[in-house]
Amino acid sequence: MATPSPDSPLTIVIVDDHLLFRQSLTTMLSNVGGLKVVGATGDGRESLRLIDRLRPDVAILDISMPGLGGLDLAPRIRESAPKTEILMLSMHDNSNYVYRAFKAGCRGYVLKSDSAEELHRAILVVSRGETYLSPGIASEFIDHLLARAEMSDSPASLLTPREQEICRLVAQGRTTEQLAADLCISPKTVRVHVANVMKKLSCQSRTELALRLQEMERA
Repeated sequence: MATPSPDSPLTIVIVDDHLLFRQSLTTMLSNVGGLKVVGATGDGRESLRLIDRLRPDVAILDISMPGLGGLDLAPRIRESAPKTEILMLSMHDNSNYVYRAFKAGCRGYVLKSDSAEELHRAILVVSRGETYLSPGIASEFIDHLLARAEMSDSPASLLTPREQEICRLVAQGRTTEQLAADLCISPKTVRVHVANVMKKLSCQSRTELALRLQEMERA
């Protein structure tokens, strides 16, 4: 897992078939301290060669491209460059796309309508090996899940109101320290809540928790 610094920035490869967007994103990220765009392409097959050669910390993929799209590329990147974390950057906010992206091996999912600050935060989160979901997506599918759980025997119905709140924030990629600050509780208490949530939902990691929540939402 990479730690960004002026002397050792996070390296990024951008894969998007829209030239103007790709160039704009490259320029924007190149002006952010601690980040370095080492490659960019609009061709899926070329991206595989590029990522295999450069081994970036993070690959940012567009979900919809001619030929090989992000959903096709993700498992191939995961196999050829397992240390490269994958962040999907898409215009699609449908939970089905989110689910498929994580199943394909993505670590995070960001919307093209999100702010530059959200994208920067997502890059930092996934580079640590943690899960990131665009806040709008996270809120939508988790709220839907928890609403349905109240009327079913879903495992999510076992969660307390505080644990439900923890779920929403975990799905947004919040760290233990950030959760503690958000909820005005100690990091130790956060860890207890997260452990209880994972136990109730039979999860071993935050990534698995995010996937489990999506699977339950689709059920």
